[in-house]
Amino acid sequence: MFNLKWLRRYSVPVILTHDIGAVVLAWWIAFFVRFDFSAASFTDIQHVLKAQCFVVLTHTFFYWYYKTYRPLWRFFSLHELLRLAKAVISAWICNITVLFLFHDLMQIPKSIWFIYPLWLILILGFSRLIIRSASDRQNAASEAKRVLLLGAGKNAEFYLRELARFPEKQYHPVVCLDDDVTLRGKEIRGVPILSGIPSLAKTIRKKNIDLVVIAFSIITKEKLRFIVETCEECQITVRILPTLAEIAEGQASQPREVILEDLLGRDPVELDWQSINTFLSDQVVLVSGGGGSIGSELCQQILQLNPKKLIIVDHSEFNLYEVEKQLNAKNVCIELVNITDAVSVKHIMQQHKPTIIFHAAAYKHVPILEFQPFQAVKNNIMGTKILAEAAVENNVKKFVMISSDKAVNPTNIMGATKRIAEIFCQTFNHASKTAFITVRFGNVIGSTGSVIPLFKKQIASGGPVTVTDPNMTRYFMTIKEASQLVLQAGALGVGGEIFVLDMGEPVKIIDVAKHLIQLSGKKLSDIEIVYTGLRPGEKMFEELFYGSEALSQTSQKKIFKANIESQKNWHEMLTALNSLEMSCFKHDENSLIFTMREILEREGDFLEKNSVNRDSDVGVVMDLASV
Repeated sequence: MFNLKWLRRYSVPVILTHDIGAVVLAWWIAFFVRFDFSAASFTDIQHVLKAQCFVVLTHTFFYWYYKTYRPLWRFFSLHELLRLAKAVISAWICNITVLFLFHDLMQIPKSIWFIYPLWLILILGFSRLIIRSASDRQNAASEAKRVLLLGAGKNAEFYLRELARFPEKQYHPVVCLDDDVTLRGKEIRGVPILSGIPSLAKTIRKKNIDLVVIAFSIITKEKLRFIVETCEECQITVRILPTLAEIAEGQASQPREVILEDLLGRDPVELDWQSINTFLSDQVVLVSGGGGSIGSELCQQILQLNPKKLIIVDHSEFNLYEVEKQLNAKNVCIELVNITDAVSVKHIMQQHKPTIIFHAAAYKHVPILEFQPFQAVKNNIMGTKILAEAAVENNVKKFVMISSDKAVNPTNIMGATKRIAEIFCQTFNHASKTAFITVRFGNVIGSTGSVIPLFKKQIASGGPVTVTDPNMTRYFMTIKEASQLVLQAGALGVGGEIFVLDMGEPVKIIDVAKHLIQLSGKKLSDIEIVYTGLRPGEKMFEELFYGSEALSQTSQKKIFKANIESQKNWHEMLTALNSLEMSCFKHDENSLIFTMREILEREGDFLEKNSVNRDSDVGVVMDLASV
């Protein structure tokens, strides 16, 4: 590209020489235009030459007077054009005045005097505009980020087309890489397609890349991790384009940061929206815990399916405020109620008459609940009982309870309470006309109290990142995916089922921490990782189902049905729950844990010694093995 740096150091003589040359050029253009580009007489040429000398002198004077040589051409604008016009018009007036004083000037055709100033302004302005345009293009090219595209499909073509729409480009596509060997040597909207992804690091260095944009419609988590790690090693920013389907759903078409959900690499959920719509459309739907992570996402998903009314119940005033602000819909009613308040729950049920209930209200923080067993039982078990009984009394069609992977072989208070709630719902299903459905899944990314927000906060503060154990694993899925599958399970269930969501492969927590460090733009060497050991009630790994639960596939490939029936009858269940309630009332921890163990052992849930005692600061469920 033509280098314009020398113009930034131009001198006054250079500019004046150009502008004086423009006078001469405009003068002779006017002369030949006057004579229709045909040969003029020798006398005419003599008069024109004499007049030209005078015209050059007057214009040089007024150039100097108006200081037209001072403005920088690369910033040429209307203001500079007006200054040039003043100088040209002033010189023209001077020339016309002298015309009547000297006989030789009278011999020049008058039309020349009116043609040349127009040409002169045009030449002066056009030459400056050319320099400014060239300078702008050179600056834009030098300041724009050099982009390497990964993938040469529809996503890449759409992105390049969007870039071409903006005159001031911030990004300059340089090269495209794709693993399809048939595309090598071809172009996509003028961008050459070179080798595949394995040559990413080499291409970044060779082409002096500033930004890598991932434009694959579908990409495996292994390939994505390789790309992110390679860019991190090369200290290059990496972004990912949303798919065309995501853009159609309303997401921005611009590249976004790679997030943990991308690295986990879960396949898109294919739902039977027709059955979900039939399930929820024109229904009065109540969501308990509607201000929480899962609950609020459920509310957003439900509201898109045109319910008759959506009742959001939560005991947190702030959570209700936030979710109401997000939804901003007329058919939404918020209720500031704790589900353990039987009178208030009964009043809400009688007032709104919901037909569908999604029960997402629960205490979930394992280490805290290990030392708050009464609150865990009151909320997770008794709260479920209160809401379920009110649902039956008011003829609710379906009651969908959200459970946890910690309910499988529980070794902590939280898991035990969720498992007992599962058993209760299965048992109550046989004693009522309401269909009780349980949906069990693991951790969701970004939920309140989860490890991921903690890691992000620790990374932002410079570390250290605290990981309990290098071998600890957990299941993860996105909040949106979990919520959609809960809706699908609710549509599928007829009552008494425990549905288990396909969580994919378990992920090591240490890998999650490393991914988040890399995605934050830091090196692994920049942030210290500290192992703190298991916290109270924690397990090294979680399970999604019991060995005795023979899972069967449903019509939704990511939802399985646990084929097991509760062995407890309704009266035994009520007796056990009454005992739990009395233990809470008396604040008798020994009796409380004994009753919980008794319920679980009758179901065959507890394995002997699958937890240790409180003395080791890990759990309390097995404290009373000898009672």
